[in-house]
Amino acid sequence: MFFKIIPLSKQFKAPTEEKGLFGPKKKPFWAVKDLNFEITKGSVASILGPNGCGKTTTLRMIAGMLTPSRGTVFVDSVDVRKDKQTVKSKIGYMTNNTSLYDRLSVIETVKFFAELNQIPSDVYMPRAEKLFDQLDMRKYLNKRIADLSTGMKQKTSIVRTLIHDPDLIVLDEPTTGVDVTGQSVIVDLIKSIKDSGKTLIFSTHQLNEVRDIADQIVVMKSGEKIFDGNNNEFQKLDTNKNFTEIFMELVNE
Repeated sequence: MFFKIIPLSKQFKAPTEEKGLFGPKKKPFWAVKDLNFEITKGSVASILGPNGCGKTTTLRMIAGMLTPSRGTVFVDSVDVRKDKQTVKSKIGYMTNNTSLYDRLSVIETVKFFAELNQIPSDVYMPRAEKLFDQLDMRKYLNKRIADLSTGMKQKTSIVRTLIHDPDLIVLDEPTTGVDVTGQSVIVDLIKSIKDSGKTLIFSTHQLNEVRDIADQIVVMKSGEKIFDGNNNEFQKLDTNKNFTEIFMELVNE
């Protein structure tokens, strides 16, 4: 198994209305609780759930950006808790916040992150050129990040995420803020990533993307897993309803 989660949990403390000596008292809550699933190499998994269900927290733990309270993640047999840097080198992680430097241009941004990963220019430039074409970005390469639309910033983030040719790609809502045409371009890129044999995990609110791309669907609610299966198994939950209706029924139970 290329990717495996051993029951993963993350606890945070949230402020309450009750006042303490140094401000509001805090109450612990589980953002993710006993989550587990596995992914085979070369497959695409989608994590679904309403806002606040723990999707982003889960993806951040997978990427080694957040330490679990319990459990762990294995990527290609490497334990993220024991060897975080090796896991990070195997992962390309794009957050739902573009986190780019406004003063840099698109091409400068890609160069910066490639050099940060110690990738020679003769290696990263062909990769970047291919991604620029796939994402229809040629006209914007010399524009500053501050002057880009949300959709073009999202595309730049995707190039940054893929530039070191990671084994596992983790995308947190990759089509957020992108127009319909841009969404189609990004979905086509994800399909090409899948066809190249890479393993991919992505979260989204666009259920049509899940139906078209995902081999595996994980649905979360209140930090816990409530479904884990493939497209056919998801549809069989209610053959008289579409994906959206099944999803809404699951999370509203």
